[in-house]
Amino acid sequence: MAIYEDYRAVDTTVIDTAAINNSIKNILLTKKGSLPGKPEFGSRIDEILFSQLDDITKDLMKRYIREALRRWEQRIIITNVLIKEVPEFNKLIATIQYRYRDAGLDVNEQISVGFAQ
Repeated sequence: MAIYEDYRAVDTTVIDTAAINNSIKNILLTKKGSLPGKPEFGSRIDEILFSQLDDITKDLMKRYIREALRRWEQRIIITNVLIKEVPEFNKLIATIQYRYRDAGLDVNEQISVGFAQ
C-alpha cells in the first residue's frame, strides 16, 4: 500500500488538487522558522494571531498568504485571497483561489483555511 496515492515518479511534479491543497495547508500552518533545516519555510501568519479583528489584520493576512505561497508552492498562480471574519469564534477563514501554473491545464480551484485568533 502506497503512502501517497499521488506519487508517480521522483522527477515529476504532482498536480493533483488534494496534494496541492495539502501543501497549501502545510505552508500556511507552519510557523516560519520552526522547521529544522529550512528556517525560511512556512508563513508569518502566526505574527497576527490574537490581533484585533480589523481591516489591517485582514490585509496583513492576505499579504502573508500570498508571500508564503509564491515562494513555496510553485505549482499554482493565486487569483484571489478572501478573508472572512467569524467574530463569535474569534476566527478568520482564508479562502485561496488559484489556477494551476501548467498552461496545459485550465483548472480553477480554491481552499479554505481557518485561523483562530
